[in-house]
Amino acid sequence: MADARILLPSQGGAGIAYADNLSELNSRIHSQLTELYSCHGATPEQEASRCLAMLMGYSVSMYANPDDERKKQTILKHSQQLIESLLPSLLRDRLIAFYRLLTTDDIHTPTIPADYELADK
Repeated sequence: MADARILLPSQGGAGIAYADNLSELNSRIHSQLTELYSCHGATPEQEASRCLAMLMGYSVSMYANPDDERKKQTILKHSQQLIESLLPSLLRDRLIAFYRLLTTDDIHTPTIPADYELADK
């Protein structure tokens, strides 16, 4: 059965991707999300980096169980608090971007205003 892999077209012409490889990758992402959830940064910037990494993971994760959704919502609320307290920076801009990515498709309107100042302005 190991040879019975499902071929998936790749994005950007980098070859092919196998469904079992994607499943393994998703499993590793999920494990790292679980590990990161219990950690905390020593500074607001470290905490923002942790939240950003987790939001990036949640944006590609194929797992959809109630516990993961609860954790994602907790990280989104915490990210909102961090965004409001961080000075303009690339890290803050990236955190805003992933916050918006994960909240715009939700039923609730994102609470981060669209006119937030970005660092490069």
